[in-house]
Amino acid sequence: MAKRTRNKTKTRTISDILKGKFLVEGDAFSVWKFILFAIILSLISISSSHIVDEKVVEISELKEKAEEYKARYVLIHNKLMKLKVESELEDMVIADSLYALDKQPYKILVPKVSDE
Repeated sequence: MAKRTRNKTKTRTISDILKGKFLVEGDAFSVWKFILFAIILSLISISSSHIVDEKVVEISELKEKAEEYKARYVLIHNKLMKLKVESELEDMVIADSLYALDKQPYKILVPKVSDE
C-alpha cells in the first residue's frame, strides 16, 4: 500500500490576516500581483463611471438647449403666421397712415424705342 503524504498547506487564521502576515510570508508575490490587479481594475471602473457621469450631464444640458430652441421656433413661427394674415397687415399699414385704394391702380405701358 502506498502511504499518503499530507499536503503541507499553511492555514491562515483571522489574526494572521488582520496582522498582514500573508503580505510578507511565503507566496507574497502572487498576493501582491492580485492586489495590484484589483487596484487597477477599481481605478478603471472609477474613471469610466466619472466619464459616463460627465456625458450624462452634457446630454442633459444639450436637451435643455434643444427644448429652448424649439420653444423659440414655435414663438417666432406663431408671430410670423400672425403677421402674414391680411387683416393684421392692414391694421399695421393703417397705423402708418397708409390706406387701401378704392380703385385699382393704372398700368402705364411704355413702348420700346428701337435705336436705328
